[in-house]
Amino acid sequence: MRRLRRFLFWLGPVLVLLVAILAGFVYWVVASSPGSRWALETGVGLAGGRVAQIDGTIWAGLRVGELEVDTPAVKIGLADVNLVVDWPALRDRRLHAQNISAGRLSLDVLESDEPPPEDQPFALPAIPVTLALDRIALGELNVSLNGEPVLARVKNLEASLALNAQDAQLVFRRVLLGQQDIDADVTGEFRLLALADPWPFSLAIETNAKSSVPDSLLCARRFLPGLPQSTETEAAASAPSSGEPATELDAISTFCAVDLKATAEGSLDAVSVKLEGSGQDMTLDAAAQLAPREPFPLRTARLQLGLSDGASVNADLDWKSGVDADQVNGQLTVRQLNLTGLAGAGLPEALLSSSLTFAATLKEKTQLQAADLTWKVDDGSRWNGQPLKADVALAIRHTAPVAPDDPGFRADNLQLDVRLGSHQLKGSGRLGWSDTQMQLALSASRLADFWPGLPGGLSVETRLSGAMAAHNLTVKGQYDLNQPGGNTLGEAPVVLDAQVEGGYTARPDLPSAWSGRVTRLDIGHAGVKVDARSPVPLQVVPTAQAPAWLLDVGATKIELALPSRNSVVIDHARTLFSPGRWSTRGDINRLTLSKRIIDEVTAMIDAASPAGGDDRGRVILDVDDRNDLVEITYALNWDFAFEGALSGAAQVRRLGGDMIVPGDPPFPLGLRTLQADLRARPNGNGSSRIDVDINVDTVKMGRAQIQANTLLRTTPEGGFYVSSSDATTVNVSADVADLSWLSLFVGDATDIGGRLTADVQARSRPDGSWQTSGTVSGSDIRFVRIDDGVRLVEGTLQAHMEGDRFVLDSLEFPARRRAIPKEWRTEEWTRANPDAQGGKLTLTGYWDLSDQGGKIEVDLYRYPILQRSDRFAMVTGKIGVDAPSERLDINGEITVDAGWVDLDMLSSVPTLDSDVVVVRAGKPPPKAAPMNIGMNISVDLGPRFYITGYGVDSGLVGEMRIIMDDGRLSAYGALRTRGGAIEAYGQRLQLRRGTITFQGDIASPVLNIEALRTGVAVEAGVRVSGTARRPRIDLISYPEVADVQKLSWLLLGRGPDDSGGDAALLFSVGTSFLGDGEPFYRKFGIDEVSMRSGELGSVGSILPAESVVRGLDSGTSDIERQFMVAAKHLASGFTVSLEQALSDTGTVGRVSYRLARGLSAQLSAGTVNGLALIYRYVARD
Repeated sequence: MRRLRRFLFWLGPVLVLLVAILAGFVYWVVASSPGSRWALETGVGLAGGRVAQIDGTIWAGLRVGELEVDTPAVKIGLADVNLVVDWPALRDRRLHAQNISAGRLSLDVLESDEPPPEDQPFALPAIPVTLALDRIALGELNVSLNGEPVLARVKNLEASLALNAQDAQLVFRRVLLGQQDIDADVTGEFRLLALADPWPFSLAIETNAKSSVPDSLLCARRFLPGLPQSTETEAAASAPSSGEPATELDAISTFCAVDLKATAEGSLDAVSVKLEGSGQDMTLDAAAQLAPREPFPLRTARLQLGLSDGASVNADLDWKSGVDADQVNGQLTVRQLNLTGLAGAGLPEALLSSSLTFAATLKEKTQLQAADLTWKVDDGSRWNGQPLKADVALAIRHTAPVAPDDPGFRADNLQLDVRLGSHQLKGSGRLGWSDTQMQLALSASRLADFWPGLPGGLSVETRLSGAMAAHNLTVKGQYDLNQPGGNTLGEAPVVLDAQVEGGYTARPDLPSAWSGRVTRLDIGHAGVKVDARSPVPLQVVPTAQAPAWLLDVGATKIELALPSRNSVVIDHARTLFSPGRWSTRGDINRLTLSKRIIDEVTAMIDAASPAGGDDRGRVILDVDDRNDLVEITYALNWDFAFEGALSGAAQVRRLGGDMIVPGDPPFPLGLRTLQADLRARPNGNGSSRIDVDINVDTVKMGRAQIQANTLLRTTPEGGFYVSSSDATTVNVSADVADLSWLSLFVGDATDIGGRLTADVQARSRPDGSWQTSGTVSGSDIRFVRIDDGVRLVEGTLQAHMEGDRFVLDSLEFPARRRAIPKEWRTEEWTRANPDAQGGKLTLTGYWDLSDQGGKIEVDLYRYPILQRSDRFAMVTGKIGVDAPSERLDINGEITVDAGWVDLDMLSSVPTLDSDVVVVRAGKPPPKAAPMNIGMNISVDLGPRFYITGYGVDSGLVGEMRIIMDDGRLSAYGALRTRGGAIEAYGQRLQLRRGTITFQGDIASPVLNIEALRTGVAVEAGVRVSGTARRPRIDLISYPEVADVQKLSWLLLGRGPDDSGGDAALLFSVGTSFLGDGEPFYRKFGIDEVSMRSGELGSVGSILPAESVVRGLDSGTSDIERQFMVAAKHLASGFTVSLEQALSDTGTVGRVSYRLARGLSAQLSAGTVNGLALIYRYVARD
């Protein structure tokens, strides 16, 4: 006892001292800044963290600038922490904090590989004190998982928390939530009424969300652009902006803003939830009763959505639990909902008022036992401008599965009746795994009523019967293009009659598949029929994996028949398809074509597009009927496969018959061999090497062999294309015995012929050009245009390919006189003169294939370039034709060695008789593409160029240069006559002067022409001066006399009589002569009218009519002996004339015939009868 007392005596002061030290230490830590800083730094450091900027004390209030804690499970970061606690309140077992705030809180949760702990029922631990947190504030909250943000933005959180043993309360005075461009201001209160199961609570939250971006997810009009607007919204949207950014932002935020108010009350056993919202011209009112602990927590629900235009969507759901099953009833009602406005311009006009009701029975909360659905579209609904009405009923029943893939349901009592305007879709029946009976009928005479732009009308009847393992489907329908009475392609109805039978099989060891066959397939359109001669086997494996196929079409025969009953049979062997790969194989044993078959197909196509034909008709010949019967028969076969690249082969070969070449008239080609082979081999990287080999051999026209190969590439979608960067090679070996087939491409007016041999190789370059090589030679080349008198015959050709250029080494045509000119001087010189012999035409040059330009040099020597009965021209010279891209330059100099033009023939423009009808008259001719042409050609007419006809017989000499630049044609130079005469109005006028001067405009040369009647006392005539556009015609005479006398001396060969009897005739003739029109008598078909003086019926004898004196009268005067002569030239050398005396009644008819130059025979009848042989010789100046 003494020892204990002594021990306590010495130990007591030590313990008191220790307690005092500990109390002082605690006071230093809690109440002093250094102590609080030391305690916080030490504690955070032990936890693996860092703290900085500590101010204040734990007792009076602590502020921390930055705090970080890094643990294996979470990383915590705090900034601007402020802690104020009422520590004395702990004496009353009450933890009271006046302020707990932080500027920023960052949480980064790190995932762990350790398995999560087993779920334990939540139980709130016993709370020894009452908790009161007056202010909880957080400036910004960032939560991430493994460094990736997982929560929306949380800012400006301000809340308070109260917790005791009986209840708890959390009040959100404000919190700002953000996600992308959406900001929400949330306030609310959450109360736990008891801190134990079933956790009764109450919740009230108000949210105001808005976005400043018009295409935000919060903006309903981003998804529903036609959402109706209220009057206030329209006014706000159309009001002019104030220009202040804040005002504009508020307007946008109001437009994309939502106000929500949610309340919930109850417990985990039963909760009542209400939701009210408004914004963007919509209102929302929803309520629900929930059972959170049930598998399907919803018990009842009500939803009302209203739009500003009066449309509404109402939904109700009621779940009633039962002992054996639960009953779920629901209804969805839509009233006056404008679907077009909601969906935007992509939907036609649609206004919907409908109701959907359903009643379902569930077993064990999740297993559907039965369901009845009805859908009604009420009156007032419209679609695409047509009234819409619908009644649909369906009963679904649970059945015991009879197969692994059987879903265990069947649809009974299906009733479908949809009416759109006058159209109807009607169906009925049942659908099940073991028993199906379905009928569906569509009657839609105008598909455009269903969707704008759909052409035609459709009527279809389908029937499906049987079970899933064995069923039958029939389809009968007609597609009408709304063309009443149409019977052409694209207008006639399309009729379909098909029947399919098959079954769905499911086996554990194989994928499920549908196997069957098309037992009937008939398609008809405009007389064309497609018919399956044998059933078409089909197999579809939806879940097929390589090497299995999704679709397998077996062997069958398909017949395609024309209205004339000509047909072709396609022998299809097999086609396989899966996404990204396919294969097909088949052949056509006999494909017979003839002109009649081709004409039938062409006529059907032309009837479908009448404006597409360019044929204007032609004369029908007997050979056409014979050619119509000529047939050619082909055989085709193919075997292709695709799996990333194309592989396989195809062949077309001639079995017999001949091909008719379309010409005028058509002619047989004379085929002996015609075969085309195509082979495809995979080349890697999704490409295939394509080889094409074409062989043609004819009896008369020669042979040709073409070989080509290129790369065929594959697109990601499975299509094919040829890239210009891949090399393509073409080899052509041809021996063409007759080039007459080229006339098909240049028209009927041109005749081309000859023999051609070619051995050419070509290879494409990446830039699109070609590298070519090889030679081309020809013989007996012929180019004839009969209408223009161009005859190039017996030509020889030597050419070769060089790079990207076709080089014409030589194309030479020897001069051959084919037509004999009628003008005697031209005919004599070209026939007898040695200088006119040995002529030729030679062409040399090149043509660039890629640039489509080239240069040709034409060398002519004594070559008869024009040979016709009415014109002839033999020329010598050189012409260069330079044809760069989009331009043609022609330069050269030519001299006419001999030439002749008959003006009578040139003026005789042929016209069609009235009984000739041009097929498709009135169709405008095709417009030729304009070409920039430049020309600079010098023409020298030489010493032997003559003009005859129209009474003219004269030589023409001179030079002129023809120039074309920028579309303007001009000429410079002068042409003049060389002697000669012109016959007009029964007179032969000598050409004393005739000059045509070109000074620019080729259509308006300067004229200076004089023609005189010679051999009389006064030589009278005409002078033409001025320009061709404004010519001036004057009467002239030598010596100079009055105009009346000039006209009289010109026409009558004498001066006018004093009585004035000639005035009327001279005035009429003079007006016609000096005017622009033809002579007046020509309008009556008379070639000559003249007035003469002398003996009526005389033949020009030098002896007098009377040799003795008959009386004292001195005889008649010259005026009394005048008579009128009218003549008509009937044929070459024949002339009929009539002479009528003016002073008496004498009349003489005369027929004359020209026997030779200057010699003629005349037969006269009338007042003077007789036969005369006359020879005339006139000495001219």
